[in-house]
Amino acid sequence: MTSPASSPLRVPAFRWFFTAEVVSAIGSAGSGIALAFAVLEISGSPAAVGWVLAASTIPMVTLMLVGGAVADRWPRTLVLRGTNAVMFATQGLAAVLVLTGVAEIWHLVVLGLVNGTAEALGYPAFHGMIPVLLPAERRKAGYLLFSQASSATGIVGPALVGLVVATAGPGWAMAFDAATYLFAAVFLGLLRLPRSERAASRSSVLADVRAGWTYARELGWVIPVSSYSLVFNALIAGGIGVLGPVIAEGTIGSDGWGLARSAQAVGVIVFAWLLGRAFAGRFLRRPLVACIVGFGVLGTPILALGLAGPLPVLMAAFLVAGGGSALIEVTWGLVVAEKVPEEMLSRIQSIDGFFSFVGMPVGQLVVGPLAVAIGTRDVELGLYVLFLGVMVAGLLRPVLRRVELDEPARV
Repeated sequence: MTSPASSPLRVPAFRWFFTAEVVSAIGSAGSGIALAFAVLEISGSPAAVGWVLAASTIPMVTLMLVGGAVADRWPRTLVLRGTNAVMFATQGLAAVLVLTGVAEIWHLVVLGLVNGTAEALGYPAFHGMIPVLLPAERRKAGYLLFSQASSATGIVGPALVGLVVATAGPGWAMAFDAATYLFAAVFLGLLRLPRSERAASRSSVLADVRAGWTYARELGWVIPVSSYSLVFNALIAGGIGVLGPVIAEGTIGSDGWGLARSAQAVGVIVFAWLLGRAFAGRFLRRPLVACIVGFGVLGTPILALGLAGPLPVLMAAFLVAGGGSALIEVTWGLVVAEKVPEEMLSRIQSIDGFFSFVGMPVGQLVVGPLAVAIGTRDVELGLYVLFLGVMVAGLLRPVLRRVELDEPARV
């Protein structure tokens, strides 16, 4: 349990960083919902939803490794301020196009490509910040605090966005998301990093990328876990991100879909609390095994969608999935913080991010045509079977069972 005296929020730099990211998360929590329903409003096509969502993930795949080298090479706060400013511009322009009724699918695809490029640079920088801002004894509390805070915004965000989409339209929800990126950039401007933050290194960016890849292979567990996350995220991107809104449009509506997605954030909060209060030492001793279990649990909403579950069942499925999300976030963060030196943090996180995102465009682009060909709910059930198979394969990998935390994972 974390005492007030040891709270990470007592560290000024972490407090500004935390505030910036929470502000950004408030808007981003429901941005995918708003975008999906905006596309359905324009075209009514599940395939078009996949195209627009894939547009932001493709540059994340192609540029993620470079983003990790950039974040380990230049001040991470500078990278984060720049990426938030770019995402403010792209999301703001998309909102204006939707609100004025002139938005076309290609507009949203192009803006998604720019937005994804910024995210590819910001993602590794964000995930390398906590070990820099906090001493070792406060990092576990920092990871849990972020998990709980992002979940708290996730409860309100999707439900609120779903309601706004149903009443005022998706454009206003997208405009609010754009404003939060601007506020986040301002808060990040107030952050001052410790002196250990590096200036630009003398090696090239590509040399930094190669060094990070070599180090990941030496560790032995980064690439296996990331490879499994590739498959899991592809299934989630297609089954929940694309087909979920399509099913919801004809059943529970955008407001019901937002409410169901909010239930996942509740699950994150509850399970993160359990990890911190009662079960951390037991479950996190072999953290990568717990991480794979967490990924497997994330597929529960896909099963509920495939079985045509009503809103209460779907909410329960997302609640369970939230527990899996909390488990992944905490376990992976603790392993990386303990096993990876600070100068390699963003590159290792970028490798994980590369694998995590590389399958998402595939899932987003494939499920639409499959749903037209064999039926939306049959596709969902097939995706869930794949989920279970990948989870079992991951649990059988000896390299993942061998990784243990050196210190008891208690917070």
